[in-house]
Amino acid sequence: MSPAEMITCEMARNEIRAVIKYLNLKGLTLNEISSNMKVVLGDDAPLYATIHRWIAEFQRGRELTEDAHRSGRPVEACREENVQCANDMIMADRRPTVRYVAECVK
Repeated sequence: MSPAEMITCEMARNEIRAVIKYLNLKGLTLNEISSNMKVVLGDDAPLYATIHRWIAEFQRGRELTEDAHRSGRPVEACREENVQCANDMIMADRRPTVRYVAECVK
């Protein structure tokens, strides 16, 4: 996924969460919010459980619709030069272990 696609995807998530927040503040029930979103968004509507989770978050006092920062694997793990290096190693020798490739690429 390109950075532009990730931004578009994130914007869509934030917009959907903002709609859930708005409809919840408006006083609609979980079922009403879910059915409204299914009518408007069709197959792209969030799952019932997702809507439920976000309503609970907003009722607990959450204000932001953006994802919270999470720790995890650094972005460098998927850099193009690492992918190319691993690919070159595998093309040169078809039997390296995953551990060997990981150690060489770091």
